[in-house]
Amino acid sequence: MKNRFEISALGLLISVLFCMTSCEVEFDPNEDWKPTTVIYGLLDQDSDTTLLRIQKGFLGSGNYIEFAKERDSIYYKAEDIDVFMVSYYPWDKETICDTFFFDYNESYSKPEGDFYNEVAPVYCCRTAGRLSYEEALKREYKVIVRNKHSLEETWATTRLIGDYDITSPGSIMYFVPKNGKNIMTCSWYNLNSRVEANNLGTVAKVYQPIMRFYYKADGQETYTDIEFGTKINTSTHSGFEFTFNMDMADLVNGIKKNLAEKKGHCSWTNRTNAFELYIQSCNLEMYEYYINSLQSGNVLSDKPVYTNIQNGYGLFAARRRHIKHTFTQNDEKLLTAIAALEYGF
Repeated sequence: MKNRFEISALGLLISVLFCMTSCEVEFDPNEDWKPTTVIYGLLDQDSDTTLLRIQKGFLGSGNYIEFAKERDSIYYKAEDIDVFMVSYYPWDKETICDTFFFDYNESYSKPEGDFYNEVAPVYCCRTAGRLSYEEALKREYKVIVRNKHSLEETWATTRLIGDYDITSPGSIMYFVPKNGKNIMTCSWYNLNSRVEANNLGTVAKVYQPIMRFYYKADGQETYTDIEFGTKINTSTHSGFEFTFNMDMADLVNGIKKNLAEKKGHCSWTNRTNAFELYIQSCNLEMYEYYINSLQSGNVLSDKPVYTNIQNGYGLFAARRRHIKHTFTQNDEKLLTAIAALEYGF
């Protein structure tokens, strides 16, 4: 599976931002330690909760690696900042339509490494139902981190991605033999015509088909997502159709890889249909951040760092993860191929 583009978390919480500014900014190596606010957040109107990761970058004299090992060097205390988001119509930015307040929470899932990893603050806001109605989709969203001591603000804006329609396959999953492969054609439009006519969100920049496979592991139902290649949108208007030929062998190999550690412990669920097709997407800002992160070369080279955060660094962008197509019947060829893996099915 080529051109893999993870539109989920994407590893957005990349810790290299702690020292990335050193090539871009002239500074006195003896100056005082200076923090810079770093924000990571993705806005999806289909999600029940919106999460933000707020951190500090730093610049000054001393050993950056030693700084990074200290919690207070890379994270704000809960009482140090206010984190909130406002919405407004793009043509009337002075009139606030809604305000979203984010609560401080602690995560213990940060992987071990050179940076402090015992507790990672995550800011959460319950947004279910507040982003998905028509007027909300017309608005722009501005996330703000305000330092309670200096009153400085770090901020960024984004708009939500409008609905798009999956046009094929049909309700019955069927892979057609073609040139020695079993192919199922997936098609979708870049934007719903009603969305464009009523300004209900913006068009996505990148789309990615994902097949969700439901199964049981040790008797408990769960699922795995098999990711396929991406499609870049070159049109800003509705009616632009994408076609992706999904190879059944790639799907089976994805299941084989994702479930390898559970071999011998898998079984079918009680669901009539084991699969759902999702077309995930992200906006231009998230795509540009991803492309910029692929840069290679000497770590000392002077290369730009992508950010759309004002008075700070990071990313605040939009994605969609819940545009899906449900099948009424699975392809027997696929079920037979999965059973042949001898994983317990």
